Amino acid sequence: MINSLTKTKNIYLFIAIPALLNLLLMGFYFSGVDFLQQIVSPNNGFLTRESGLLEQLQNICLLSIIAIFSYCFINRIEIIEKVFFFLLSIVFVFLFLEEIDYGISLYEFLTNKNFEGEVRNWHNESDYGDKQNVTHFKKLIDVANALWFIVLPLVVTKINVPFIKSLAPHRFFIIGFLMTLAYSNVAHFLDDAGFSVIDGVRGSLTSNISEFRECNNYYLYLLYSMQLIKTNLTLRLK
Repeated sequence: MINSLTKTKNIYLFIAIPALLNLLLMGFYFSGVDFLQQIVSPNNGFLTRESGLLEQLQNICLLSIIAIFSYCFINRIEIIEKVFFFLLSIVFVFLFLEEIDYGISLYEFLTNKNFEGEVRNWHNESDYGDKQNVTHFKKLIDVANALWFIVLPLVVTKINVPFIKSLAPHRFFIIGFLMTLAYSNVAHFLDDAGFSVIDGVRGSLTSNISEFRECNNYYLYLLYSMQLIKTNLTLRLK
């Protein structure tokens, strides 16, 4: 049973902090005030949206996750656990490199020059028809998130595989995941309603409004990595 202290901490982590963060980010971006919108996602000729607060928060979450999994890789004793956390680290290193366009965004910021190559990252390429890879990837992630953060916590008591039981998110993740969906819908609604338009110009996230959902997803993954660092994994299937 969750004691009152732990429950209060989880309310802050899963409800209060994300609510305040989204209120700040969406409040600024959809405020109608150019200066505030530029903080969240700039597009002023010198800075691009990758330099904004929204993208940087994503990078902070990803780097924190990589640091946590790397710490687990170094400090776990069992070889199989080391392999497990090493593979998780690789996955999130890949996501981080995709987010920063493998350093291209930093290059453009430091040199004030546009990258002349055609390929910036994998997720914006169109390898499958006319849709970008990210379109298919998001669908896969949505299904995986729903199964991992909603279904698994609900059915974990009926699972007899120790490994799966040790990895199951606690039930506060159900609330956290549902809130990420709510925030995403709010962002899309506000954008569709034209709240990002300032002086007849739409905000720089108009075709990338899902960045709000990505930020919330990465925060949820950060919370899950914080759970794993305290979990004694049972990696021997019985």
